[in-house]
Amino acid sequence: MLYLGVDAGGTKTRALLADVSGTVLGRGEAGPGNWQALGAAEAGTQIRRAVEQALARAGAEASAVGGSFFGLAGVRTEEERELMRRELAMPGLGGPMGIGGDLEAAHAGALAGGPGVVVIAGTGSAAWGRNRAGETCQAGGWGWLTDDKGGAYWLAVQALAAACEGEDGRGEATTLGARAAGFFEERGLREVLRALHAGRRDRTAVAAFAREVRAEAEAGDAVARRLVRAAGEELLRLARAVRDRLTARDEREALDFPLAVTGGLEMGAVIRDEAWSTLFAPVEPWGEPVLGAVLLAARTADGGRGLDAAARARLLTQWKSPA
Repeated sequence: MLYLGVDAGGTKTRALLADVSGTVLGRGEAGPGNWQALGAAEAGTQIRRAVEQALARAGAEASAVGGSFFGLAGVRTEEERELMRRELAMPGLGGPMGIGGDLEAAHAGALAGGPGVVVIAGTGSAAWGRNRAGETCQAGGWGWLTDDKGGAYWLAVQALAAACEGEDGRGEATTLGARAAGFFEERGLREVLRALHAGRRDRTAVAAFAREVRAEAEAGDAVARRLVRAAGEELLRLARAVRDRLTARDEREALDFPLAVTGGLEMGAVIRDEAWSTLFAPVEPWGEPVLGAVLLAARTADGGRGLDAAARARLLTQWKSPA
């Protein structure tokens, strides 16, 4: 039996085909698959392209799939799941099809399908959790306009604001303005802001500056240090909100609730902070979201059993070391 896992995010879509032993048979990759940004039809086109590529590389027919799971950015409600289920109906695709959000796949990947909470710190931010009873919930993920606190875009904007205040004398002096000018290849901070206001840099480009903020913090800039610490505190708020909702009736579980931090902002080091370790049982992320999608596909197909420990270990090893 074959399992198909798909992780469709805001920048790219990955598909992975594996068998019951955890052997990786085929991989596929295509463009972004967030239906809210692209529309259901275009997102569906990209997702099917990745799936077809994985099947072709495995030399397998769609009918050989015993179960699939699609972790899709922009999917949160039952109505949205059904919309994408109709859009992704592929002729001949075998087995049950699971549809969920990309956070669900990220959670399964980070915690190897077990209970706990995952905090995703990428361009945006969110937390998603599942307890031992199978209950789930989410915090954050409302988008850059009103939320995404602790994410890369939020951190970059906070840093640019602090740089403006520093230059005005309204705030503490900081090297962030000079860092921004160099990063965005502009003559100075005013030119950086002019380019951003004119739309010459998109949100992804702005979010990339967050890594420069972290570098300035590591170099000793006091303002950058405070901002990075504030980002960590916002991520902690997300994690705690999920944990508290999922363990309200079980104090013992709350004291031993696994936590993983993933995402491009690479804020995993924050879990070593005392504020985190006294509230959670921090763990290093097991694997990537597409691996989580495969685990969920196997669970969907096998009535909840999923891949055994040996198969999970083989899946992880082969993903990390492609032939």
